[in-house]
Amino acid sequence: MHLLVIGLNHKTAPLEARERAYVCEDNLGDILGALQARSVKESVVLSTCNRTEIYGTYESLEETSRAIEDALMEHFQVSPEWLRTYTYTFTDEQAYGHLFFVVSGLDSMVLGEPQILGQVKDFYRSARLSNSVGPFLDKVFNRAFQVAKKVRTNTKIGYNPVSISSMAIELARKIFGDLQQKKILVIGAGEMCEVALRRFKKEGLVEIFITNRTFQKAEQLAEEIIGIPSPYAEIPELLTKVDMVLSSTGAPEPIIDRHQIAAVMKRRKYRPLFFIDIAVPRDVEPEVNQIENVYLYDIDDLRGLSQEYLADRAQEAEKARAIIKEEVDRFSLWLKQLDMNPIITHILDEVEEIRRHEVNKGLQKMPGCDEAVAKQIDIVTRAIVNKLVHPHIEMLRKDGSALVVDIIKGLFHFGGLTNYGDSAKEPSDDEGDKPA
Repeated sequence: MHLLVIGLNHKTAPLEARERAYVCEDNLGDILGALQARSVKESVVLSTCNRTEIYGTYESLEETSRAIEDALMEHFQVSPEWLRTYTYTFTDEQAYGHLFFVVSGLDSMVLGEPQILGQVKDFYRSARLSNSVGPFLDKVFNRAFQVAKKVRTNTKIGYNPVSISSMAIELARKIFGDLQQKKILVIGAGEMCEVALRRFKKEGLVEIFITNRTFQKAEQLAEEIIGIPSPYAEIPELLTKVDMVLSSTGAPEPIIDRHQIAAVMKRRKYRPLFFIDIAVPRDVEPEVNQIENVYLYDIDDLRGLSQEYLADRAQEAEKARAIIKEEVDRFSLWLKQLDMNPIITHILDEVEEIRRHEVNKGLQKMPGCDEAVAKQIDIVTRAIVNKLVHPHIEMLRKDGSALVVDIIKGLFHFGGLTNYGDSAKEPSDDEGDKPA
């Protein structure tokens, strides 16, 4: 079994393309079902603000690639040219390495950000519930989670955790300087908003309004962390009061548009209003930025800031990359050995059948042979056969290349056991003495 990854991320695709390829939770089952219907035996879909990736198993790379691309084109209504422009493809060792990088936070916009591991685990669990994960992807993803833990344990890549939300707060500080006297509206009640609220609390802010479509969630966050819970319908009124809006909802379409903000700005007498939109898909229409004294920052605007803020993690990232390279090599070797197991088992069965047949045949020509002698013959012949076979098995385990596998398969008649039973034609003694 082999692994294929087809995806796009913040390095290969702009925000508009990532929005187009975003898979919301409600649609996850649909795309997993579409992959299964196209004979992709095992698959996991990962979709976050920075990436959408399909992990699938394959036997025929060409057929599975086409199946995944067809599913993506149908689901996202995009063209083959669109896919070629924005997506990447990894197979086998490259694919394992990419996944290990992703779960360890090394492929994130914010280097080492901790949320990605939990997100990958959630998507993996969803795929398992959809029965699209089998034994192979189970091994791959569980090994990835182990690698992420090893990276976190053996490097400081996650020291002083930084996330998209905390980068948004850093951006707010660059804009305003002192945040304590500012009024802020947080729209959403998910993990990103929760992290942001904790940072706001640490900064000493007091006037923070929280709103969410489910008002109870806003109340819960306000009670647990900080803030004034407000009904979702009050957003237009709140926009007239605050200095900044931080938004991260799961809405499929923008919840704030240009016409709404144009009316708000008249009421504000065009007092500056800042939006930091860290949602994908975006919560705020890009055209809002064209309104006088309205300043809109989206998730891609945080990229430069994150690199500047995390420059000191470069050395730790190098350590993490070395760990991942070693783990990819180990995992690839382990998978190859798994692939070799049926061949090795066949070789051992094949030579044991030959040995046992020949020993029995020889003992039949030695009537009255002492039981102790017969046992010694069995032990000696087993040792001889094992020593003859051992180099071939070690060659498979250490190399495992297609050429070596084909040679070994030919030597040991892989593909069907030779029948050495009594019904098979036995070679004559003369034939048996001839050199091969």
